[in-house]
Amino acid sequence: MNSTAAVEQLNITPVDFSYRMPVELFGTFDKETGKRLTNRICPVGQIKVLSDIYTFDVKKDGTHGICTRTISQFKRDLNMSESTIRRALKFSDGDYITCPDERKGAYRFDTDKYHLCGGHYRLEAWMTRPVPFECGILSLTNSEQAVAAFFNSECNRSPQEFSANDIAEKLDISLPKVQKAIDKLINKKIQLVYRTFKGVNGYKKSKYIINRKLFRKLNKAEAKAQKAKEKEQAKKQEAGKRNNSDEPSNSTSLNEAVEHEFYDRKNKREESAQRTLARAMADTGFSMATEELQRLAPKLAYAAVRNLPELSKLLFKEQELKDRRNSVLERLKISEAELSEEFYVLCPKCRDKLFLPNGGLCTCFVRGSP
Repeated sequence: MNSTAAVEQLNITPVDFSYRMPVELFGTFDKETGKRLTNRICPVGQIKVLSDIYTFDVKKDGTHGICTRTISQFKRDLNMSESTIRRALKFSDGDYITCPDERKGAYRFDTDKYHLCGGHYRLEAWMTRPVPFECGILSLTNSEQAVAAFFNSECNRSPQEFSANDIAEKLDISLPKVQKAIDKLINKKIQLVYRTFKGVNGYKKSKYIINRKLFRKLNKAEAKAQKAKEKEQAKKQEAGKRNNSDEPSNSTSLNEAVEHEFYDRKNKREESAQRTLARAMADTGFSMATEELQRLAPKLAYAAVRNLPELSKLLFKEQELKDRRNSVLERLKISEAELSEEFYVLCPKCRDKLFLPNGGLCTCFVRGSP
């Protein structure tokens, strides 16, 4: 594959205009026969998360950086749910991605373990969000974004010939989804892609080329919108600095806002932990082990205080129940940490307290989101 590598993305820039999606994530093929050897590694939405990490981490020359991304940044740039992002990180943790020095929120794509040929499908950043057009708003699903990325990579410079079956095979996406994506992309009201030659019924061998003029126009619009966001963010940070030195009347309103944000985040963390616990409790093995541990706790405490002979037996029983619980959690792919609200802290700097150890207001509150 001769896909053009995307523009290098730097960690300091919140949005770039092209994510690199390694073709191997969509499966591998025998070079001689062209027969598919492996399927795509996970759903397309999760592939986007992995590709985001890959784009930030692996430079064009193959060297590595460290991708520092928060859940909030993934949600903002990829326009997907938090649950999908967490599933992608859990699926790839210790496999496709590693955390350097066990740093939370720091990722490295393991290219040593998963050698990549260098081919990429290029996904423009604005494709991940609804795009306003004269005729309305265009919103692409994850599968449609993958098809658009395929055209963006393969049909950028000159028309190339593909059938819907070819694209479905390359991306490991069902044929109806590919056909629907093609219809949307070549729609005359939008026309992200031109079909210069139409095959039988429009889905057989046809020639396609992307609308490069529209791509440039949308990229300029995205850059303008991003500049406006950065300017607004700078204003908020400046306002936050002024608030720290304001008179008591203004500090009262600031304290109220901080208190509201503090309890709002606390409630969200508790809800997330409760949802995870409910999912675990739905398993009979986990719920029974948990209930037995709760009944055992007062007996164990009493035996420890009185130093009763059966203390060692109770401790052995407690460890046995904990092991049973952990085995169920491992089967459900839930870590023990996820049952605590601390796991869902949004800002690693202030731990959602909104104030730093030096007494200053954390920037996660100033800019309105962690």
